[in-house]
Amino acid sequence: MRIRKIFPLFLLPICLGCFSVPDFDNAPEIEFQSITNALRVDEDTGGYKDSITVSLKFRDGDGDLGYDTWEKDSLEKIGIKTNFLVTIWRKDKGRYVVYEPLDPNVDMFFRLSKDKPGPIEGVIHYRYQNLHSFYLYPKDTVKFEIAIMDRAGHISNKVMTDSVIFRPI
Repeated sequence: MRIRKIFPLFLLPICLGCFSVPDFDNAPEIEFQSITNALRVDEDTGGYKDSITVSLKFRDGDGDLGYDTWEKDSLEKIGIKTNFLVTIWRKDKGRYVVYEPLDPNVDMFFRLSKDKPGPIEGVIHYRYQNLHSFYLYPKDTVKFEIAIMDRAGHISNKVMTDSVIFRPI
């Protein structure tokens, strides 16, 4: 009976030794996972807005993704407003063309790993909000081309999302 209790303790180091640290490239890699759209009421204007969320799987070899809250102001001083690099494409007469909103959406993801450097992977979310009262093309079809940038300035691959239609009011 005593052997049954002690035997699993001998297996634990053997099992833990079987796991290896992933070997990812230091430049981040992303993969499109999903896109969702929800119609919401804007708290400031009372108008309707589309709230689009794009979920991306990521992996990075040195774990230097995202910034701390206190770094945001100093980043803006050197011209970095976001670590999401996004191009919006809208459908116009059957083809997609680049769309540049009057008020660009700036969304930044914050530090994903505060521990020592090393490989990380997971899911991050990019959020885009579109106020209907300021948008010229109701019921429009759009898609997003997204890349991310790490702290060292490495830029990931680009991914294209599925299309989504701005909801009618």
